[in-house]
Amino acid sequence: MVGKKLFICILVLLSFSLPLFAESSIWIDPSTGRITVKTTRKQMRELEKILPKLSVQTRQIQIEARIIEVSTQITKKFGTYLEQLTGLEVKESPGEGSSFIYGPKNLSDLSQGLGSLRFTFYRITNENKFETILNMLLSRGMARILSSPRVVTVSGEVAGIYVTTEVPYLSSITYRVVNDKEVPEEHYSYATVGVVLQVLPRIVGEDLVEMSVIPLVGDYEVTAEFGSQHPIFKRQISPTNVTVKDGESLVIGGLISRKKSKQTIGLPVVSHLPIIGNIFKSRVETTEEKNLIITIKPHVLKPREIRGRVKRIFHLKYALAQEVARDVRKLLSPDGTIEVNPKEASPNSILVRDREDKIKLVQSLLNEIGTFKSQQRQKIYKLSYTNAENAKKVVESFLSPYGSVKVIKKENTLIVEDGAYQISLINSAISVLEQYNSQPRVEQIQLSFISADKVAEKVKTFLSTQGTVKIVGEKTIVVRDNERVIEKIKEYLTEIDKP
Repeated sequence: MVGKKLFICILVLLSFSLPLFAESSIWIDPSTGRITVKTTRKQMRELEKILPKLSVQTRQIQIEARIIEVSTQITKKFGTYLEQLTGLEVKESPGEGSSFIYGPKNLSDLSQGLGSLRFTFYRITNENKFETILNMLLSRGMARILSSPRVVTVSGEVAGIYVTTEVPYLSSITYRVVNDKEVPEEHYSYATVGVVLQVLPRIVGEDLVEMSVIPLVGDYEVTAEFGSQHPIFKRQISPTNVTVKDGESLVIGGLISRKKSKQTIGLPVVSHLPIIGNIFKSRVETTEEKNLIITIKPHVLKPREIRGRVKRIFHLKYALAQEVARDVRKLLSPDGTIEVNPKEASPNSILVRDREDKIKLVQSLLNEIGTFKSQQRQKIYKLSYTNAENAKKVVESFLSPYGSVKVIKKENTLIVEDGAYQISLINSAISVLEQYNSQPRVEQIQLSFISADKVAEKVKTFLSTQGTVKIVGEKTIVVRDNERVIEKIKEYLTEIDKP
């Protein structure tokens, strides 16, 4: 009420400052602290002198979110309340909240052109019951909290919450001439996938918060047609407006993501035998299904909670922001907040809001654990489909000045040493390379001295389960298989194809 009375006083003061022109008008929004005035240029200049003398503090709101991954089997075991928790269509229970639903149900529907993701927005008015259900799921391993970020914004301003990762993809190929031959160079870009929440809160009265919520969920799929270097990205937005009480939770559910993966399975021992081992192997396609639950809780900050808070962005060079955030949270006060990879900062950053003494503790911690020596990691990559020398060129583009990569040619293996952040980027890049090169390609091999029919049987012993070899000429064969197999065949033929 104090803020409202203050704005009424300002309105009266400004009204006396303006002449009674018909076209003059004043509009004040107490929730956002905005004053809109329409008048002459002369009077506008007078108002610009008056307004700086009026000290009005805009109210701030803390947005606390939780990104929760839930087992798809729980709805069958725990009934109505878990149906509400997972965002399925359920009847409303008096006094426990309300829900509204729209859009197709899962990501597979998107590929069929059914429009935006289907979200359920469920306003929780019985917080204790909701937390009891969630804690039960967490204790039984049926749910896990992926992230719990908190951000602070002012009433009427957008707050962004980002729980994302970067997926590398092949953006272009250029060629350079080496020893009179054109050598291809692959260039990678990154796309952001994960969960992005845009929340525009607006304080209504003393204890209500009107929120415009825009959840954006990004996912990607690797198809046989385009391969892993050209994944299909899916991004869908489902905006809504809802009013909740200060401290009351809004739950967004109903997203079921499905990811397909391929695995090679075989009988123990015999599947690893040369030549005949492939007979005892098979490739199976599995589908992983997950439910995603997002909770949003707004809290109107009191003056005593705001007093003394400062904001600081820390960019991490070698440490991984997601890992460091867990240690930083332990240092913060109950009112302190941390945001991982905020929109206004460079990648691999954290934004901290807290008292100055807490900020200094965070700085001291990062000075200690953020060095290359503290974050130095070693990772061994035994490559199944990618030539180690080719993979080395890609890895080198991610290394820090202190990083190194070594090739063990006989084992087709890379040994990489660098900071935790660099290793995380290299993990993603290697994964993309392996997925791409696992896709079969066709190459024609021309022999110089040996006839094709003499080497065809030996070439077959190199093939994977998906590989084939075909004689197309007296000294020409066509091999269809993944890149690594083709490289081995070419190395073998180079050794024996001599006069």
